[in-house]
Amino acid sequence: MTRYWITGAAALLAASAAQAQEVPAGYPADYAELIAQAQTEGSLLIYTNLSNANLGPVVAAFNEAYPDIDVQSIEMGPSEAFSRYQAETGTGVESADLIIANSIPDWIRAVEAGTLADYASPEQANLPEWSYPEAGLYTFSADPMVTIYNKITVPEELQVSAMEDYFGNIVAHPEVFEGKIGTYDGRYAFGGSIGYAFAKFHGDAAWDWFASAGPLTRPGGGAGGMIERTLTGELASSFFVSGPVVFGKLGDGLGEVLGWTFPSDGTPVFLRGMGITEGAPHAAAARVFLDFVLSEAGQYGVAAGNLTAYRPGVEPEGENAFSLDDVIEAIGGEENLILVDYDPEMVANFEAFNARWGEAFKM
Repeated sequence: MTRYWITGAAALLAASAAQAQEVPAGYPADYAELIAQAQTEGSLLIYTNLSNANLGPVVAAFNEAYPDIDVQSIEMGPSEAFSRYQAETGTGVESADLIIANSIPDWIRAVEAGTLADYASPEQANLPEWSYPEAGLYTFSADPMVTIYNKITVPEELQVSAMEDYFGNIVAHPEVFEGKIGTYDGRYAFGGSIGYAFAKFHGDAAWDWFASAGPLTRPGGGAGGMIERTLTGELASSFFVSGPVVFGKLGDGLGEVLGWTFPSDGTPVFLRGMGITEGAPHAAAARVFLDFVLSEAGQYGVAAGNLTAYRPGVEPEGENAFSLDDVIEAIGGEENLILVDYDPEMVANFEAFNARWGEAFKM
């Protein structure tokens, strides 16, 4: 009897705390009950490929609003986040409440496998529809890919923004570019997803560009490596490089050597997915955290972590801070965005794409 009385008292105390904490504007009144439950749970666990430098500002902002909820994250590869979750839950081990990762094929498979909880956030009305394409699947950040140049080795007139001109210059000026072009390897999930979306957007023209310029490139490695090799002059230029990584480097004074541009005839924008796991041990806390990430304050936290806020109206400060609104303005409209989204045909056709990409780039 005493045990039930203590449990009920704890619930009442949590409910009182939630009522004292203001429910976000526009949320349903019963959201106070979700906050109370989240505070009772007191914590949540995230599996992610984000570093603390990226995720930390979001967590810090969240804890200003919800100081009683402890957020823990474990950094790992994007595919590992899903495989570890599946392995743990398959053996009855308590696992992650939330996954944040940038692996499009893994998200598609997670949706098909029923890995995600079907949660409709009250923030949906404030977001573009493409940012929540499946039940329970949301977008943490929408990160643009950019083209970078070594401004010392590449003449200014060859530092173009349009990809059609870019690939043409590679072929026309081998003395500048041959063997000195970097990009992600399109045979793997991240680079392949970008290449697939770009080829779908431009059609046969993209494959013509890949076939002509591909043999002159040196694909492979991550954004940090491409930036470093471009800075040293080992590479003259790199394309489809993660914009947030580039912008984070510019603050170190590297802009004197490193030039960059959004592709004006189609900027690939990679959607970093986020979802609550089915059967999450701390489901209420995970819901409150997800809602916060999608809120205006949460998206400013995303921007503070050097990623790209996509909620309309969020305008981060800083010379090298860009929202998706800024990207759209820079490239002349949404029609020039290439969303690297959750296209099931990409997974179904990935082997064929990989083979064709490998042939074009002589890999």
